[in-house]
Amino acid sequence: MLNDPMVLILMYFVMPIWLIAGFADWLCHRATHIESTTGAKESLIHLLMFVEVGIPLLAAMFLEVNSLIIALMMVVFLAHEATAIWDVRYATTARTVSPVEQHVHSFLEMIPLMGLVSAYFAKAGRGFR
Repeated sequence: MLNDPMVLILMYFVMPIWLIAGFADWLCHRATHIESTTGAKESLIHLLMFVEVGIPLLAAMFLEVNSLIIALMMVVFLAHEATAIWDVRYATTARTVSPVEQHVHSFLEMIPLMGLVSAYFAKAGRGFR
């Protein structure tokens, strides 16, 4: 498994970048005092997005990645995108969402897509060989 280039890319590139982007998003929220502007509602939206990302991540970790799992990943990715739009729409009603935060959100949206595409190519056996 550790000889598979896709697994290595997911473990040592995609996941660290995703964690860094998540921390950067937290810093942006801290700077705009999310606790006193959009408060619990935005935090609940973030928890929903966390669950939406967690479902395919756990499926990829604990189940055999097949067509059904990849389809699940695609559906949940679309749900996550819809929730992300809802999140920013709500956040902008009560606080400033800076260009930096918007850029960080771009990373947080596209990194799961990178993981999905990597899972597809790993399953199809067409890695970077």
